[in-house]
Amino acid sequence: MLDLLHDWLFTLPIVRLFVIIAVGYLLGEVRLPGGFRLGVAGVLFVGLACGALSPSLGLPGEFQTLGLVLFVYCIGLQAAPGFLKSFQRDGLKLNGAVVVALVVSFAVVALCARWSGRPVGMVAGAFCGALTTTPGLGAVTETLAGNGNSPGDMDLAVVGYGVSYPIAILVVLILAGILSRRSPATHKSATVLPSGPASLTIVVERLSPQGVSWLAHELEETAGVLLTHRRLPDEVVQPITEVTPLTLGSSVLAVGSAESLPVAAALLGQASTASLPTDLARFEVHRYFVSNRGTTGRRVADLGLSRLGAAIVRLRRGDVDLPVHPDTLLQMGDRVRVVSLREKEPAVRAFFGNSLTVLTETGYFSFALGIILGLMLGQIPVPVPGLSQPIKLGIAGGPLVAALWLGARGRSGPFVWTIPNEVNLALRHLGILLFLAAVGVKAGQSLPEHLRHFGTGMILWSTAFVLAAQLTLLACLAIFRQRVQPVILGTMAALQTQPALLSFAATRTDSGPLNTAYATAYPLAVVLKIILAQLILAM
Repeated sequence: MLDLLHDWLFTLPIVRLFVIIAVGYLLGEVRLPGGFRLGVAGVLFVGLACGALSPSLGLPGEFQTLGLVLFVYCIGLQAAPGFLKSFQRDGLKLNGAVVVALVVSFAVVALCARWSGRPVGMVAGAFCGALTTTPGLGAVTETLAGNGNSPGDMDLAVVGYGVSYPIAILVVLILAGILSRRSPATHKSATVLPSGPASLTIVVERLSPQGVSWLAHELEETAGVLLTHRRLPDEVVQPITEVTPLTLGSSVLAVGSAESLPVAAALLGQASTASLPTDLARFEVHRYFVSNRGTTGRRVADLGLSRLGAAIVRLRRGDVDLPVHPDTLLQMGDRVRVVSLREKEPAVRAFFGNSLTVLTETGYFSFALGIILGLMLGQIPVPVPGLSQPIKLGIAGGPLVAALWLGARGRSGPFVWTIPNEVNLALRHLGILLFLAAVGVKAGQSLPEHLRHFGTGMILWSTAFVLAAQLTLLACLAIFRQRVQPVILGTMAALQTQPALLSFAATRTDSGPLNTAYATAYPLAVVLKIILAQLILAM
């Protein structure tokens, strides 16, 4: 049996790959002080150990390439919706602080690379590890290979990443712990929302933003409610259709959720103690999976739900609840909570699709086409002022840029570029596992020698890189008067693009503003760190 296992490991690369992934996953699940886990980074450390143990445990380079392409493309699709929004007014200060912090950290790296005389690949890898950017590491190794550098340079980048990564996690956890102790979190008990529909009588006292009376369907699409009846000033009660004008002085009956009804009241006027006749038994509340491709990539205001006698009152994407606005774009795999007339429920269900099978059978033609476009884009030479030769985005940058562009568009005619969040997570994790296993084994073959020569220096550099970035970020947030503890911790986690730090902070502070700050700054941090990591190699 032992001989069979030995033969499998040393003759079948596919067996070695999944053994490394399995053992690395178990290592990543071990809880360290503070409740932190290495996660998928455990696969990298197991790969380094296997490479150092025996050169015969190497893996084909195709695993590394495939994993990197899948990972960066899925990252781009995930970041695309929030990337452009990150430059809007609400997120400008947070993202400005992240940009300044990353540029300062890059300047520290540039000084180390120029004055220390150490290999630039190692410094770039240490930079990626210090800021826990695995896509950046992929871009660095791919750029080194494309520039004709020796395999030793690429190995140094991976070793630098492996040494810096745990140091970065330790440093940011200590900083987060200090900040959270200085201002203890106040945890609020969760509010239990009613599961069924509610009704509210609203007195119409306000016109629409255009200065005219609201039409019923306009308010329904804006507030996420259904309007059933209205009482005119002469006490006549009438049913409401989608084109009924909501004239000043009248009262209307709105049906919706506990969250959407106050929104409707604020838009129209104020709630009334008087009641209009209603029969809530006519209405139902259901949750649906968005699996109908005809609804994805479209604004809520353009869906025409009022004609179906329905209104979206809540939207959940992945593990995050999102506000519902008229301009909100639905994506494949979203879960929507809908209030509808009982007799219209089958039509509403068919409208959204509500099929888990369709979600798993996502549009892989569009997915593959997007990757092909990204790979083609990555081969186009891009001239950069100050450099003698143009650079290429490569197999890391090309798919990332393509995913950001296509993901922001959502759809182009029959092509739906976005994929369900569940599918994105699965493909992304598969990609990063393949990449880390392959690149770890390759770099591990020279790990002992590199650690003997550069270990102490990389530890000092990594600590300096992390402190330069995080302390600059804290200073910028203070200058921008962003002093709310959850916002600070969420932005720190976004700077590191580190969900583990976000989970740690969630145990110590309110999760609402924490998650909002993280989601606001995360997309720009992902893209900018990949760009800066490659610029280090061009110095």
